[in-house]
Amino acid sequence: MEKTLLSQDKNVKKYLIKFSKDEIEKIEDQIVREINQHYTFEGFRKGKVPKQVIKLRLGSDFNNMLLEEAEHELDHKIREEEKLLFPIIVESRAQDEEHIEFEVLLHTYPEIIKTEFENITVKIPESKEVVEDFVQRRLNDLLESNAILDPKEEPIQYGDYVRINYDLVDENGEVIKSDEEEEIIVREDDERELVKKLIGKTTGEEFELEKEDQDKKLIQKVRIAQVYTRKLPELNDNFAKELNIEVETLNELKETLRKEGEDAVKNWQDQFVVNYILSELPNYVDIDISDESVNYYIDATINDLKNKGKYEENLKKYDNDENKLREEIKKSALNWIKEMVVIEKLSLENDIKVGNEELSQEIKNFSTMYGLPFSRAQEIISSNPELSNEILWNKLREKVAQFIKEKVQIVEISKEEFEGENVTPTEDQKEEKVNTDNDASEEETGQN
Repeated sequence: MEKTLLSQDKNVKKYLIKFSKDEIEKIEDQIVREINQHYTFEGFRKGKVPKQVIKLRLGSDFNNMLLEEAEHELDHKIREEEKLLFPIIVESRAQDEEHIEFEVLLHTYPEIIKTEFENITVKIPESKEVVEDFVQRRLNDLLESNAILDPKEEPIQYGDYVRINYDLVDENGEVIKSDEEEEIIVREDDERELVKKLIGKTTGEEFELEKEDQDKKLIQKVRIAQVYTRKLPELNDNFAKELNIEVETLNELKETLRKEGEDAVKNWQDQFVVNYILSELPNYVDIDISDESVNYYIDATINDLKNKGKYEENLKKYDNDENKLREEIKKSALNWIKEMVVIEKLSLENDIKVGNEELSQEIKNFSTMYGLPFSRAQEIISSNPELSNEILWNKLREKVAQFIKEKVQIVEISKEEFEGENVTPTEDQKEEKVNTDNDASEEETGQN
């Protein structure tokens, strides 16, 4: 197979692919063998039909099979030599007695011009401060879980502990749930209507609440079974000793919790840094990519949104201005391409791989997440190439981010500063992001 570069614009290459007469004959012979294995022709023994007879009988169908097989070989050969962003685009075909020719357009991985990982600064909350907060929260949790409960006849107040029973019926009176139990600590910051309704009531009282579930009106019939006052134990050596966690004093308890907190905070910080690096990675990578590749991705995404009936929904997020929508998709495209290219490059250059033990751990995580036996999770993942590739890719991303972590600057700041800089986005802000899932990319189509 002869491959001639016709033109190139950065990562977009146009080739003329030519099959010689000998190569064509080999493809024809392969087609003939397969036909002889699966079909019979009148007047011939199965498997013994000459090539010329098959070509004559099938006519244009044989020629279409020939072109299809040649295209498959072309596809296989190119993928051995090029890393592709998108599927191969066959722009034209030509055929005569001696040759088959294809003109193909390839969107290959763009060249990385530079990376600036050393300029990434990750701000994390000061460890000591976070650990002390952790210790205090754990102590509070231990006090809360060991509160002394005394039955009371007086009206319910904030801080009380209440046991209720309830029935749930629909608007037609049909019982959905019966004699369900629930235990509630009545807190002032609990905004649930049920909690607000409890205030001032006493043991034995009943009341009803209207609720909605999937646009259905329901009535919750509540009975107060028992009300208790809650008295927290004193935080002292006796309390620590009675916990049965191999400590004798309050100081020993605090030190145990502090060590637990240090491990938890370190694990959290490591994961936060990795996630931050992955989110910021595209901003510190420059690539030499053709506008043609970017526009291909944008057009494919727009078409995919239209095919899925999501185009108008996404367009509304950008004032019904397709140019704004295209600009957002462009950002997503560049982020995806930059991340993919740099992660593959760094993993190859530094021999970063996902080992069998790491893969096994990811399968365990998957089985735990979905409540499946390990063997069942393994079966699901191995039988689903897309899911398997996704799990491997996410683990590889994490390992490359761990490698990059050695180059970035990590700065500790106060907890207040950190919380101010890491505000959780509102639902409206989350919805602003366009859904750019589409079938244009090699990764998403499962083609490598």
